[in-house]
Formats: sequence, C-alpha cells, structure tokens
Amino acid sequence: MSSGTMAFAGMGDAFLYPVLPVYGQGMGVSAFAIGVLLSVNRLVRIVANTYVANLVARFGTKHMLVVSSFIAVATTVFYGLNLGLVVFFVARVLWGLCYSGLKIATLNYATSIKGRRGLAFAVSQSTKSMGALLVLSVGPMLVKQTGIEHGFYFIATISVIGLVLALCLPKEEVGQPKAEVKAKNVFYPSSLNMLVFTTSIVVDGILVVGLALLLGSQQMSNSELLALVAIYLLGKKLLAGLISLLAGVLSLYMGTLRLYTLSIVCIIVGLLLIAANVLTIGILMVFLFNAIVVTFSPLVAIEGKVNKSNPLQAISGVSTWWDLGAALGAFAGVYLIEMMSPGYLFLSLSLVILSLFINFIKQNGSPDTRII
Repeated sequence: MSSGTMAFAGMGDAFLYPVLPVYGQGMGVSAFAIGVLLSVNRLVRIVANTYVANLVARFGTKHMLVVSSFIAVATTVFYGLNLGLVVFFVARVLWGLCYSGLKIATLNYATSIKGRRGLAFAVSQSTKSMGALLVLSVGPMLVKQTGIEHGFYFIATISVIGLVLALCLPKEEVGQPKAEVKAKNVFYPSSLNMLVFTTSIVVDGILVVGLALLLGSQQMSNSELLALVAIYLLGKKLLAGLISLLAGVLSLYMGTLRLYTLSIVCIIVGLLLIAANVLTIGILMVFLFNAIVVTFSPLVAIEGKVNKSNPLQAISGVSTWWDLGAALGAFAGVYLIEMMSPGYLFLSLSLVILSLFINFIKQNGSPDTRII
C-alpha cells in the first residue's frame, strides 16, 4: 500500500520528463529553464533527505505518506494551471520535498521486513513503477485529445488514489526511538556513494533528459517525438517493474551484492553500445539493469558494516547521492549532448563508471567472497 501511494503520487512528475523537452520551448520555457525545472526537485531532496528521514523517525511513516501524497496531487494540478515559471518552479520544489518523504517512508517499510529483504525491496520497487507505467501509456493520448493543461488535471485526479491508500494504512505501534540521521554521514563519499552518484548522473540524468535529442529527427513532428520518448520511458518503467520482481527472486539464490555488481557491468556495456550508435539495444539494456541498481543500492548500503544499526541513515545517504547525481545530470544533459558527440560522451561516461566500479569492488570485496 505504501508503494502504491508513491506510484500514484509520482504520476505528474513522471509525465513531465517527456513533455517538457518536447513542448517546453513551444510553451515559452527556455532550454535553461527546462533543465532547472527537471532538476530543482532533486536538488531540494539533496538537502531535505536528512531532515525528512528524521521526521519519519519522529512522526511515523504513515503520517509522512499522507502529507506527501496530498502535496503531490496539488503540484500536479499546478503543472496544468500554466500560472507562469515562478509557480511552476515552486511546484517542483514542493514535489522534491514530498518525493523525499514518499521514498524514505516506503523504503523504511521494506526495511522492517525480517528476512528476504531483497525480495521486499524488489516488490516495493516494482509496485512504485506502476504509476509511471500508467501515465506514460495514456499521457500522450491525453495531450493529443485534450491538451497539456487538461491532461495534467486528469492525472491529478487519478493521483488522489495514492492519498486514499495512504489514509488506509494501519496505525503504527509506538516503539523505541530511532537513531538520528546525521548529515555528515549522509554526505560521506564512500565507494558505494560515488558509484551511485555517477550512475545516477548518467542514467537518470543525462540519458533520460537527452532521449529527445538522441532519438529525434527532422522528419518527426513534436507529437511523434513525444510519443517515441514516452515509449522509451514507458519501457524503462516497465522493465523496472518486471526486472525488479525477477531480481528479488534471484537475490534469494545469488546474493544481493553479486546481482548488484553484475548489473553495474551490464550498464557499462549498454553505455558502450549507445556510444557505438546501437541506440535501441543500448538504451533498453541500461534501463533494464539500472532498475536492479536502483532497487538494491539502499539494501547494499543497509547491509554494510557502518549502517546496520541505523537503516534510515543508509537510506538517506544513498537517496541523497542518487538525487544529487540525477539533478546534475538532468541540468547538464541537454547541453552535453548538444555540445559533444553522443559517441564520445557516452564512451567517456562508461569509462568513469568502470573506474568507480573497480574501486567499489576493491573496497567491498568481490561477489565470490562477500555475499549479502
């Protein structure tokens, strides 16, 4: 239910990523402003994650989910009101705050599962992807039939289901006070944090916002390009839902760390294929294995020696580094693809991830010697 809350709450945000790069400049929003609007919510989370984690510990996961899902519905309405760039910017800031609450509260529920945590995290991740699957499936048709504004109103109406799910969650029992999440530990540049940070820059930042430029051609209209980008993002979410469940089952037999490291290797291979202009296979391969990395990064951090006694610290840390990378990648992605050849850009990025991956293996042991 908590993951379902997050799925419906995130529908408005998910639809912005194909809409703004395609229609943004036609709506009077510059390329610079598009980058700001798609990244500011993540920049907010970089600061907010620590405080939100402590609020979850203090007031409980249900209260955080109820408040966050209500704000999410309101921000989706603001996207369609077309009240100007300032209001749009404020809505994105508010969404950043409530996403932080939704993610940390939902992962905290999964962490409470004793045994088979990998499967619990996988089911949670798969459920969260369902909202984006729905909106990316019907969103382009809504825009074509009703326009962008009314499309967002319809999405906001559906998002109310998330608020209902949050309200239906059972009341939490009062337990022992949870350990405080400390900002200095959140921003520690461990080998895992650096790997998560860079992977997020590339996949959830540069690649996502640059899809329109990678796939676009002069023969395509804006509506056709929107549909094509939405299909790829839909594939990303669909793969995330399916592969997360499969990965959860595989983690029971392979071990989380072994599956995690294998996925990083496959992401590197996918980036090399994109660099070689094998776009469809490369993009889908990166999206597929990134779903496993997103699913298990918090669990790899939680099961580390430092964070076993304070899961919220681990969740906050990984989430913050992922948000920082996605924000930087979303902000710079359009410019980098326009300035550099995509081949050289993605070749360079794959080599950077490879070097950080080697450092991660050295620090954490190989999958053959350390299995979570």
